[in-house]
Amino acid sequence: MTIPNILTVLRLLLVPCFIGASMEGMYTVAFVIFVSAAATDILDGWIARRFNQRSRLGALLDPAADKLLMVSGYVYYTLSSTLPVVAIPGWLTFVVFIRDFLIALFAYLVFTRVQVKKFPPSWIGKTSTVLQAVTLGAAIAANSFEPRLRLLAEILFKAALVVTLYSGFDYMRRGERILEEGLAARA
Repeated sequence: MTIPNILTVLRLLLVPCFIGASMEGMYTVAFVIFVSAAATDILDGWIARRFNQRSRLGALLDPAADKLLMVSGYVYYTLSSTLPVVAIPGWLTFVVFIRDFLIALFAYLVFTRVQVKKFPPSWIGKTSTVLQAVTLGAAIAANSFEPRLRLLAEILFKAALVVTLYSGFDYMRRGERILEEGLAARA
């Protein structure tokens, strides 16, 4: 167990605490937990790269912890009927989930059809993920301690939609190109 893996496991354990605090209406606590989880994500990646503590387990757990936190947050802050200020619109949550599904599908196709082992994220993909996290954080904060963030959250909803859609199209284009090149090379 490396330090990055311990931080990733900690992030996994924070997810039920985050959702539990949200369900209890303790949005400030949920915000602190969410920001803490995001900080562990940044820290574990930095430590893994800086001190060469990358591991196969970390390569599996880290994205799983990230997705679990984001999916749980988006589902709760979209579907909850008890939010005092703002909910994430269903259309945004739908687009975020469809994008992630398409990325997973294309990664699977690229791996199984042409045995490409890596399908790394693009800069727009990383930007989309960061913007989605900031958007979720703004929604939590608006419900937590700063209702005036509602306007910012609503602007972020639209910005996240545009960037997520662009990122999804970019991944599909990249995946299609890799598939075509791999199949042509095999022919």
